[in-house]
Amino acid sequence: MAMSEQDQRVLKALEKARDQHKELVDLLDFYHDLYEVQFQAKGDLPDPEVRDELAMRWRLEGGIPQLTFDQLRLDPATFAELVARVAGVLHRYHPSWDLGYEARGQEELIESAREVFETWDTLTTPGPGSTEEPDGESLRDHPAALAVGFALAPYLQRAADSILPQLDLTSWTRGHCPICGGRPNFALLEEETGARQLMCSRCSALWSYRRAGCPFCTTEERPSYYSSEDGLHRLYFCAACKGYLKTADLRNARRVVHPMVERLLTVGMDLAAQQEGYGG
Repeated sequence: MAMSEQDQRVLKALEKARDQHKELVDLLDFYHDLYEVQFQAKGDLPDPEVRDELAMRWRLEGGIPQLTFDQLRLDPATFAELVARVAGVLHRYHPSWDLGYEARGQEELIESAREVFETWDTLTTPGPGSTEEPDGESLRDHPAALAVGFALAPYLQRAADSILPQLDLTSWTRGHCPICGGRPNFALLEEETGARQLMCSRCSALWSYRRAGCPFCTTEERPSYYSSEDGLHRLYFCAACKGYLKTADLRNARRVVHPMVERLLTVGMDLAAQQEGYGG
């Protein structure tokens, strides 16, 4: 299956952003190469196993994400090949990293993917060119886990594309993703009404969430925020849990906004929040 039109638009938006944001060239180049590998893989993956309507509704009512690891139907050989392709991108931008995936058998990589799925909220990596090196032995710190995590992302995205249209999310008021259970790391304020949509850090699914309150600790207090000069981007802070959430206000957009690209263009907001002791 060919890469979807939406994914092609994301890559083109990254190329355009590269010309407009010279200070982020390394970061945008890295994610362009990574997304290209992920999007190409996603087009060839099988659809996930889908529950029947009653089971999906039961999970929604109980606040339980729809997806379990086994529903992703990872083929060991296919997944190992994808890990190798992702590792090639990582090594190109972080040549000093010892990814160590070559020493793992196909079944071991599947078990690593299961561990990532069950324990890891956010599939991210330090920006290309960063001097930060993994300094721990935990899954989220080890660079091999990044290769596995990034290889898992297209499976999660494919699952979201397949399952999300079948769900009635009007009663879903949770701060975690209704598809895979991931935490949001970006949000949108809709162009017409300003209603808020959260974006999953793992599968990139979007779901509606109330404007007031923090999706991380569920406090109903209105969070503080800072706005960019053009009003497009906001950085929300929660005093209760020290979480933060980057947001694009589409009411102030003067161009087409691709959330997967905006998450990268707002990396300066991540740095500013983290320097102040916040961690979303």
